[in-house]
Amino acid sequence: MSLKTDTLKAIMRASEAQDTEAFLSHLTDDIEYHYHMSSRPLLGKDWVRRFMVKYRTYTANVLWRVDRMAETGDCLLVEGYEEYTDTRTGKRVAHPYMGIMEFRGDKIAKWRDYFEMKQDVAAAG
Repeated sequence: MSLKTDTLKAIMRASEAQDTEAFLSHLTDDIEYHYHMSSRPLLGKDWVRRFMVKYRTYTANVLWRVDRMAETGDCLLVEGYEEYTDTRTGKRVAHPYMGIMEFRGDKIAKWRDYFEMKQDVAAAG
């Protein structure tokens, strides 16, 4: 297992535990996070922190699964699936995704997520 994979697993554990500070500890201070490619990126840990706090107000029982990973240079490419309960509607939502994480040392400096927007799990089959 590589340092990048270890970092990803630590971020996943922090996410499942809803531990924002542990999550942020794996990002550079000047992180550039594209949580959705058609939206402007979040720049810096403070902005990512605000996003995570807001995100957690309407998500519960988050499941983050990684199906495939590839590493090249300073990049880790991750394909998987995110699922959560939307607390506003009570519905289970699924997001197939692809993420690209660019590392500087042992921390993520740039992160781009590509995913299909809200898909009701019942409709996804």
